Amino acid sequence: MVETRPLRGRSEALGQALGAVRHVRATGSSGVVLVTGAAGIGKTALLTEICRQAAGRRFRVTLTKCDEIEQVSPGAPVIAALRSGRDPLISADDFEELGRSQPLILADRIAAHLEKAAATAPLVIAIDDFHWADRVSLFLLRTLIPRLVGLPVLWILTSRDRRLEQQLSTVEHVRFSHLALPPLTDTDLAAMAHDRLGRMPNRHTVNLLTASNGNPFLAVQIIDGVGRTPEAELPAEFTAAIRRRLAELDDPVRRVVELLAVAGRPVPYADLANLQPRLRSAALDLLVTAAVTSGLLAETDASLVFKHDLIRETVYATIAGRTARELHRRIADYLLTTGQPVLAASHVKAAAIPGDLGSAEILVSAAELLSSTSPEDAGELAMTAFETLRPVHEQWLGIGQRSLAVLARAQRVSETLKVADQLLARADDADLIGRIETITARALWLGGRVVELDERCGRVLRLPGLTPSIAARLTSAQALARTRMLPGAEAAEGALTALAAARAVDDPEAITLALQASGEAAKNEGRHHASLRHFRDLRPLLGTSYLAEEIVSLQLLDRYEHAQILLDQARRDTESAIETGLPALAYAQVWQDFNLGRLDDADAGARGLIELGQQLGTNVHALEAMMIHSAVLLSRGEYDAASRQIAEAAGLTVTDEHFRDPAVPLMKGWLAATEGDLDRATAILGPLLATAAESRTFWPWWPGWTAVFYEIGTAAGDENFAREAVDLAELGAERNPGVTSFEGLALNLRGRAGNDLALIAHSAEVLASSPRPALQAVGASSYGNALLGCGDREAGLIQLDRAWDVYDGMGDRVGSDGIQAAMRRAGARRTKWDRATARPTTGWESLTDAERRVAQLIASGHTNKSAAAALGISVNTVGTHLRAVFAKLDVQSRVQLANTVHAVDVQVSS
Repeated sequence: MVETRPLRGRSEALGQALGAVRHVRATGSSGVVLVTGAAGIGKTALLTEICRQAAGRRFRVTLTKCDEIEQVSPGAPVIAALRSGRDPLISADDFEELGRSQPLILADRIAAHLEKAAATAPLVIAIDDFHWADRVSLFLLRTLIPRLVGLPVLWILTSRDRRLEQQLSTVEHVRFSHLALPPLTDTDLAAMAHDRLGRMPNRHTVNLLTASNGNPFLAVQIIDGVGRTPEAELPAEFTAAIRRRLAELDDPVRRVVELLAVAGRPVPYADLANLQPRLRSAALDLLVTAAVTSGLLAETDASLVFKHDLIRETVYATIAGRTARELHRRIADYLLTTGQPVLAASHVKAAAIPGDLGSAEILVSAAELLSSTSPEDAGELAMTAFETLRPVHEQWLGIGQRSLAVLARAQRVSETLKVADQLLARADDADLIGRIETITARALWLGGRVVELDERCGRVLRLPGLTPSIAARLTSAQALARTRMLPGAEAAEGALTALAAARAVDDPEAITLALQASGEAAKNEGRHHASLRHFRDLRPLLGTSYLAEEIVSLQLLDRYEHAQILLDQARRDTESAIETGLPALAYAQVWQDFNLGRLDDADAGARGLIELGQQLGTNVHALEAMMIHSAVLLSRGEYDAASRQIAEAAGLTVTDEHFRDPAVPLMKGWLAATEGDLDRATAILGPLLATAAESRTFWPWWPGWTAVFYEIGTAAGDENFAREAVDLAELGAERNPGVTSFEGLALNLRGRAGNDLALIAHSAEVLASSPRPALQAVGASSYGNALLGCGDREAGLIQLDRAWDVYDGMGDRVGSDGIQAAMRRAGARRTKWDRATARPTTGWESLTDAERRVAQLIASGHTNKSAAAALGISVNTVGTHLRAVFAKLDVQSRVQLANTVHAVDVQVSS
């Protein structure tokens, strides 16, 4: 539910906000209230009153604020919410354990704490001035709100920026209210003046109030000024009023006010003397008293703070540039001595001037600290550090290389290349050039720009004077790029050659790149035993950084139980999850679900991974997830939606065509076939099938594709196309001996091509033991159709019934419809078909099996995280299912869900 309408006054805004508070308590559901308006319009006052009244209604209330300085501190305001207020949501020990984590892991930890807290009492999480929020805080908010759906959690945010509404108003099953505070009317201003002055304002005061443009804060300043000097001509501009107030202050007091303006956040009394050396001889308590008496500052929690951000911003604007830079640098130095380098960097960034080596050192050090938790912020700091120095500075090259490494890790490809090219333009030493290009190589690979990676490595390798270790690194990076450019065998040979050279010089970085290249090349060739060995050899070098690749290799070898063990282990092992990166882990989980026939889970995970990949810039994972989502849509017969998703994937131009092909053409060909355009399907897929044995990607080797190819070829009457599909299946079995899915498919297609009933029967027996339900259905359906063709109707229908059950259990509507059509032609009818066709769109019976499993666990008291662990799926997938459950059951909270599930259980038992 979304409510956005203009407000007539503050009382109406408060009433709407308290209505949201009452709704959350009454229903146990989630809500978001966004309060917007100009600076000084009264957002903070309204927020404070909402929190006060919510606390009176026995909500656990947390109230924090964002500030401009802390934008460089990832997630600070959201993290602080867990420990704010008289009744913190987590203990100090738990708060410390949050640590500095990757945003995805941080979101998971915070969500777990909030789920636990919301189980004991409804929560209000209030964050003021969200327009200053850093990127990680925005990401956390977008992640946590849908994650906590159905729990009594009310988020209240204030912002000067209305654009936040676009990101928050579309979350399903979360009641959203936008309170846009308007300027005060003339009547409101007159009433305010009467309340503060004790009399009705005269014409002079009314004229002054008109200059406030209905801003409550400015109006109060004017009214209070009139109260002090009734006939004074107050400045028309608020800035002038602040300037006058500053000019009236004694020099030590003014310096305190300016210091706070530059600090941008509350300053504890104990820090004042350290930050402003000239204050040491003054009586601190007298200065604090004078500063507060000025009306500009206030005391809170043994700290000094501005009464309003608008005052701080105005004071800051009055400070001379040189003075402001000196204060920023002084604060930065103090923060460094107290072990706060990230906050120090925000001040250094404001104070940095060209040629300032100290500033550049602080900025690049902070960037390195942030590179794993907030890559975007790290990249910005790294660029600022690099641009602070000039090439003539003796430390320029060293700062440049450190900045380059941060930018590459943050996947900021264009800026990585910009810095690299500037460094290379002034580098003559071959090894230095090689080191720079090696760093650049990782950014190009992660960004999907393999052609440029290959060309850059090639140019450096032609330089004379390269040491063997640098040459080995470049050769390995080039081999990695060529796994997406060259035919499989050629790429594999190059990767193994690079690996031998890397081992010969015993260079760990070169060996790492070469092992990755060898693993990718072996996977693209369909040699999955070899691929698994290479990825596992990375463990001694990188710990679990390539865990996701190892999991995918296990899946391709039918070792799904072992793959699940590693997926579960990765979730339990926080450090492993941080190093691996959740996108890669989520990618492996989606494939696990898809191959094991859990299409609902796979689709939910794929949609979450698409959003995640786009947010984090991991384009390769987003592309793969789009393909899986398209495959699920095609299996459900949702052809228009599949077509739109495939088109979106094809338009992902931030990656080279070597990454987009052949995945996108494969899906386009399958779509054409499902729509009945077999000629177009074979035209698209024919070139891919002809070169599949030497593919630049593992997609053609995924078990199941060969069956799709064969069926398209036979339906189109294209014998050569069908024969190539058979050959590919047999090559897959040859390269992966002992793998049931590969061997069963090879037997199946060979038997169907030769119309060999005994071989088809044997293949059905083999595929029945495959861990992949879709291949079980392929075996049973092909055997059933073959039996019908031989006149054995009863045995044929038994096999087709088995295939239908498998497809129906997976939610593969196209597969079950095809079986159903074959059985109808044989004169069979089944009541289960009617039940499957007549599934309602709402109510308990409308839920899929996956949704029911999630609903039952959540209703029994599980959190999203514990439900994910119990089901062996991701937390994001649980959240996606849960939102679907809420929609189908028309419930708003987890309490209502529990009541609904209980009622269903009672009905079933009776």
